[in-house]
Amino acid sequence: MPISQGLAATRREVALGQLTERFGMAAAGAMLLLLSIPAFLPIPLPTGIPAGAAMALLGAQLAWGAERPWLPAWLARFRLRRDQVALGLARLFRLLRRLGLRLRCRLPDVVGANGRPRPLAGLVLVACGVVIILPLPFGNQLPSLAVAAIGLGLLRRDGAFVLAGYGLAAAAAAWTAALLLAGAEIAQAIGAILPSLW
Repeated sequence: MPISQGLAATRREVALGQLTERFGMAAAGAMLLLLSIPAFLPIPLPTGIPAGAAMALLGAQLAWGAERPWLPAWLARFRLRRDQVALGLARLFRLLRRLGLRLRCRLPDVVGANGRPRPLAGLVLVACGVVIILPLPFGNQLPSLAVAAIGLGLLRRDGAFVLAGYGLAAAAAAWTAALLLAGAEIAQAIGAILPSLW
């Protein structure tokens, strides 16, 4: 059952732990989607560090083969209004449809079997989380989009979105390598200039 429909059958408020217990890795997809938003936004706050760490933690659980994400007790007790969660997901799906992106169950072998995502998805999420933690200028956007795409794929068991996430993650790896190489060259140039200034 899609998480947006299943929420209609829950009480007025629902704890995060209840969501993960009931919806398994679909709930992990929703959490990854939420985590990608603060990591993507180019704001002068260290939001990428906790978001990236949480992404890496969820990714490690997926790579390990967990059926549902593990949450710390304090986070599992955190309660959300079910109507707000359902409304937010409904708005997201409408936005995707307007953009010509339709979520549906397809390419299930890419997503995984019996509610357990492929370990590759978890490893990619770990890598994206680590990259987001790094203090690189404009280094968060591509890995955040990759996490969002994989999260959407897990949310609706859509293998096409998971594959798109893999492609974005590959682009993020190339961009990160370019940023690190450029940073190393700049540091080397500055190191060569400094002695002549003294």
